[in-house]
Amino acid sequence: MSFSARQRVFRAFVRARWLALRLRTRPALLAHQERQMGQWRQHVIESFPHHDPDTLRMNKADLMADFAAYNQERLSADDVRHGLETGYVHEDVACGISSGTSGNRGLYVITDEERYQWLGVILAKALPEVWRTPQRVAVILPQNSALYQAGNQSGWLRVQFYDLRDGPEQWAYDLTDFDPTTIVAPPKILRWLAENADRQRISPTRLYAAAETLEAPDRTIIEDAFGLHLGRIYMATEGLLGVSCNRGSLHLAEEFVKFDFDWVSNLLATPIITDFSRRYQLMAGYRMNDLLHLEDEPCPCGSPLQVVREVVGRRDDVFWFDTVMVTPDILRNAVLVAHPEIDDFRVQQRVDGTIILRLPADLCEETRHRAMQSLQAAFQRRSLSPSITLETISRSDLFERKLRRVERLRT
Repeated sequence: MSFSARQRVFRAFVRARWLALRLRTRPALLAHQERQMGQWRQHVIESFPHHDPDTLRMNKADLMADFAAYNQERLSADDVRHGLETGYVHEDVACGISSGTSGNRGLYVITDEERYQWLGVILAKALPEVWRTPQRVAVILPQNSALYQAGNQSGWLRVQFYDLRDGPEQWAYDLTDFDPTTIVAPPKILRWLAENADRQRISPTRLYAAAETLEAPDRTIIEDAFGLHLGRIYMATEGLLGVSCNRGSLHLAEEFVKFDFDWVSNLLATPIITDFSRRYQLMAGYRMNDLLHLEDEPCPCGSPLQVVREVVGRRDDVFWFDTVMVTPDILRNAVLVAHPEIDDFRVQQRVDGTIILRLPADLCEETRHRAMQSLQAAFQRRSLSPSITLETISRSDLFERKLRRVERLRT
C-alpha cells in the first residue's frame, strides 16, 4: 500500500474514533445522519440520474437482475464475474462475491478509497489498539475478499484468510503457526477451536463471531475455553453493519449506514439499509434478509447506536403455517431448553409443512425424546400440530454445512 493509501486508512480510523466521541446522544447521531444523507442524495442525483434517491428501493434480486444500473461504471454482473476470474474488473475498483448458496450469491464492486475507509472503520470499532500494537488477524470464512486483503497492505496488521469450505483439518496447523492475536470466524469454527484448544495451542486476545447466528451454548463453550469475551461482527455483502462494544452489545454502524425497519412482530424486524458512505455502488433502500431482535434500552457503554440483542436468523427461514408465523429463535430455544446435553441440532420445515428434527446420534434416547416433546409444545402453544419426524445424524455431518440450525427448505 502506498503512503497515501496508508494515510487514507489512518484518516478513516481517526474519523471513526472521532465520531464515536462526538456522537454521544441520539439527536446528535440523527443530525449527523441527516447531513450525510443530504450529501448522498445530491451524489445520487448527479451520478445516477435514472434513480430517485427518495424512492429508491431494492433487494438482492433487484441488484442482480440489473447490476449495471446500480454502479457508476455500469459494470454488469457478467463483468464482475469475469473480474473475479481474471483479478481485474476496472481501474481502482475491486469486486467480490458473497458466500451464499449457489445461484443466490451476491456481487459487489467497491473502489480502493472505499476499501481503505472500510478497513479504517472496522479497525476503529473492533481493534482500536491496532495503531500501537500490531495485530495478526485470522479470518476464517467461506469466501476471501479484497476487503480482507487490504489489511495486509496497511502496515498495521497481518491478515491470513482460511477457507471455511476446506474444513479445519486442512488449515489447523497453519493457523497454529500463524498464532493469531485476533480470530474472526463463524461460531461453529470458534467452537471447534475451543474443543480442540489443547491441540491448537493458540492464544488469541480477541475473538469475533461472524457470518452465522451466535447461540448461547456455543458462546459458553467458546468463552470458557479461551477465557475471553466473544465479540460479534455483523457484516454482509452489503457492507459492515455492526460491531460489538466493550460491554458486549452489538451496535449497528449507524454513523455510516441508515437503518429503517420492517417489523415482523413487536420484537423482530428486518433491516432496510442505505449505506451513505458508499458512492460507487448504490446500496439504498436495500431490504436485507435478516431478522433482528432490537433492544429498547440504550447500552450501558453510553453509545447512542442501536443495540441488537440477537441476529435471530434469516427471514426466509421463518416457518409458516397459513397465516401463523413461527420464528427461528422460538424453535431454537424450544430444543435447547429440553436438556443441557443438547448443544447441536437442526430443525427444518419441508415444502409440505412437515418438520424434521435432527439430533446428534450420540445423545441418549431420553434426551432426544425430551427435545421432541419440547418442540411439539412450542407448536401447540400456537395452536399448531405439524407432523414432526425425529432423525439422528453424526456430529461430523452436522458440521459440514453453513450453520443454520433452523431452516425452511425450498425443495
